[in-house]
Amino acid sequence: MSEDLRLTLNEVHIWRIDLARPDDEVQRCRRLLSGDEVERADRFYFERDRARFIVAHAVVREILSRYTGVAAMDLRFSYGPKGKPELSGGLEQSGIKFNLSHSSARALLAVTPGLIVGVDIEWIKADFATDEIAERFFSATEVEALRSLAASQRAEAFFSCWTRKEAYIKAIGEGLSIPLDSFAVAFSHGITPALLYVKVDPGEVERWSMYNIEAGDGYKAAVVVQGKHHRLKQMEWTGASASMDAVSNSHETP
Repeated sequence: MSEDLRLTLNEVHIWRIDLARPDDEVQRCRRLLSGDEVERADRFYFERDRARFIVAHAVVREILSRYTGVAAMDLRFSYGPKGKPELSGGLEQSGIKFNLSHSSARALLAVTPGLIVGVDIEWIKADFATDEIAERFFSATEVEALRSLAASQRAEAFFSCWTRKEAYIKAIGEGLSIPLDSFAVAFSHGITPALLYVKVDPGEVERWSMYNIEAGDGYKAAVVVQGKHHRLKQMEWTGASASMDAVSNSHETP
């Protein structure tokens, strides 16, 4: 087995995970899950969705086992009031924080050395990126920015906005209890991703950093991290073996 992974100060590891796996790999992954994770997986009506859930959550275990030194199937998790997971069973003392998001056939896992984090990935669906949806969920500032774009740019811009908003909500662990139009993000092409304002707490803007994540053709993704001046390393889960012998597509963002 290759050596354990390490995080340095202000470093954020972003793992891209391909969820399309052969049946034997899905069954191997299923054996790594806890009873409640298997129960959640079995609630999915479609086999494809069930398999993707199993792979995503098993790979989270395999990756986190490399940071903690604990076997994947022995990891324990606790869940916040809105369902955000954390390491438990004594591993909370490691300080490792993580967040998972998956959409269609791809997932992202963000791992940090104690920094609160939220990540979101979405498959771009042009028929969802409508003015009606934007007006319902986006702030007036965001709707105006979206309408200023050419029609051909709006679907990608819509999901840039959506993923950045979802990543912030996941970071603060509030789920959909916080209205999506109560805060705004910067998302137009060429503009640095940022939290622009939060109505209930203007100080939130200085608490967080927001980054665009390259998630592959057909996807948009973003991560929100506590603090400033992070180093992001994007890595690919090869799925070749449980030991994760290779880390590829690694780069840094100052």
